[in-house]
Amino acid sequence: MPPAEQRLHDLLRSGNRAAWTTAALVLAVRADGSATQQAAAGEVLRALGVDIPEATAGRDAPGLAAEAAAPLLQVAALLHGEANVWSGQSDAALLAQGRVSAQGPPLLARFVFPGLHGLLDALARPGARMVDVGTGVGALAVAYAEVFPELTVVGIDVLPRVLTLARATVGASQVADRVVLREQDVGTLDERDTYALAWVPAPFVPAEPLRLGVDRLRSALVPGGWLIMGHGKYGGDPVDDAVGRFTTVAWGGTALDDAQAAALLTDAGFEGVRSLPTPPNAPALTAGRRPPA
Repeated sequence: MPPAEQRLHDLLRSGNRAAWTTAALVLAVRADGSATQQAAAGEVLRALGVDIPEATAGRDAPGLAAEAAAPLLQVAALLHGEANVWSGQSDAALLAQGRVSAQGPPLLARFVFPGLHGLLDALARPGARMVDVGTGVGALAVAYAEVFPELTVVGIDVLPRVLTLARATVGASQVADRVVLREQDVGTLDERDTYALAWVPAPFVPAEPLRLGVDRLRSALVPGGWLIMGHGKYGGDPVDDAVGRFTTVAWGGTALDDAQAAALLTDAGFEGVRSLPTPPNAPALTAGRRPPA
């Protein structure tokens, strides 16, 4: 078999295997499907050396199943020609990804924010506010409000469906009085000198709203306030980099590397722009500060 044909054959085989092993994992975790399907799924996982009861002990099983299923559902939406792959996901998948994002604020508060001048003090002041751009199901906003008892979080998103999920998330929390949800594009933000912190996830914001939004957020931050942008982590395995950019494009967002993110913030007038350390499987972060008055 010629090398090019062999590579194509290997790609088809590995893709088929990845899709069906993931489906087996989802069925096993959910205990879903017919008895015959369950037995066959279990056989796949045993062949892979995965013991579901042991692997999921102490884990959020519905959330894990939804997280595993999300890439398959996203790919299916893309191949069916759905314009917005992100909003086309199931409620369970969106909520699962929200649970994952909610793990970030406690870690950032402990390991990252101490290195951003004045940020911890600003978030601890009575009446402090932050804006969560692309708040999604609201899990990140709730997590920030839980970590910082004086903080009010304003979560904005352009998708009514996810805001409905966010209202349920916020309503079920202990911080509902300090989380405000608005249907709004970041490019239309017109507040000034309001927020100590702005969070912007570039993979979920199209390029032009992102550019406009960064300019608007600079004015919306208090002098000395910080903007933190989540974006792609590139420069590693070429295939992983390409898949990451493809995923971002499919979501309708903006694929930025460290240098591009830094340039975007610098061009908007932020100072002290820097890349922040993150674990291997976490998104890259770039931060910039509105110059103090």
